[in-house]
Amino acid sequence: MITKDYLLKTLNWLDQLHDDPTADNQKTSSYSKLALIELCGWIEETMDDIVLRCAKRCLKSEANKKFIDKTISGTHSFEYEPFRKMLIMVIGLATLEKIEKKLEKTGKISALKGDLVNLKKSRNRAAHTHTKGTLRTYDAPSKTKHDFDRIYALLTELDAELQRHKC
Repeated sequence: MITKDYLLKTLNWLDQLHDDPTADNQKTSSYSKLALIELCGWIEETMDDIVLRCAKRCLKSEANKKFIDKTISGTHSFEYEPFRKMLIMVIGLATLEKIEKKLEKTGKISALKGDLVNLKKSRNRAAHTHTKGTLRTYDAPSKTKHDFDRIYALLTELDAELQRHKC
């Protein structure tokens, strides 16, 4: 099961801090930046968890389960393709192709890929820059919460399809 409560609590807290009328521009920018980075970290952890649960359910060999665990430990990304490659290692390309085809009938895989690409660009800008006199602008935590809700729904549906798959 994909957990969301702890991230939602953090995003709500950052949103409250951001909307505080006494917060200056540097604070609101920092709250926005942190909300974005928190969301991206949650996505990465959630993708890892989805793969690990698939491995636990589908793989019988402890050595193979350890291999997947080690592979996940070495993958630091919340992009779709690295996530997809890990799923292929566990359930195979043919099975993943069927699942993706089913979800793509309603555009869900394309939506997930697009959301992740957009977040990656924003996250890289936030993570690889610092404040130099003028503040950069980032989406408000309320926008990040909206992104979270959409991505949560997409990952939950993908996870449900993976669980329906018989290993």
